[in-house]
Amino acid sequence: MKIYLDLLPKEIKTELKRKKRFRRILHEEFLFLLPLVLFIVILGNIYYLLMLSHNTSVAAKSQAESQDKYQELSSYEKKFKEVNDNSAKLLKIQSLHLYWANIFNKVGTILPDGISITNFSTKDFQIFLVGKARNRDTLLNFKAALESETCFANINVPLSNLVVKENIDFQMDLTINKDCLKKQ
Repeated sequence: MKIYLDLLPKEIKTELKRKKRFRRILHEEFLFLLPLVLFIVILGNIYYLLMLSHNTSVAAKSQAESQDKYQELSSYEKKFKEVNDNSAKLLKIQSLHLYWANIFNKVGTILPDGISITNFSTKDFQIFLVGKARNRDTLLNFKAALESETCFANINVPLSNLVVKENIDFQMDLTINKDCLKKQ
């Protein structure tokens, strides 16, 4: 059997009891706070993972929107290219367009009374006229008027047309200046 002797003074005993209680309270507080700290750390990790997931989804959404905008922009660019190509084709066609109305107006203003044109045909920049003239002088005046016009050149009236003096069936060929056909 063991015998314990109590030789410590009462003040030291109370001091030791206080220290022992304080350690026990600290130990219990630590045991109480440890799960709270672990819980807070777990919540912090979850928050961090959720923020990463949110940022990833926002980035994916913005990339999808930018992809949609890129596709929309590329479709607009394709439409603009088609419109530009079509307008370029139209401008090319328009630049090659020949305005025959100017030639018809000039021939109509030059055409004297007594001459009627029954056939008007063209090939490239050549005109072939077939018609009737009342007399030879009227036909020669018509030829001279055509020669004085800058739009017409190389006017050819066969001599066989000038043999008859009255009611002449004539044919005439002439060349047109290209610039006269391209002006409006």
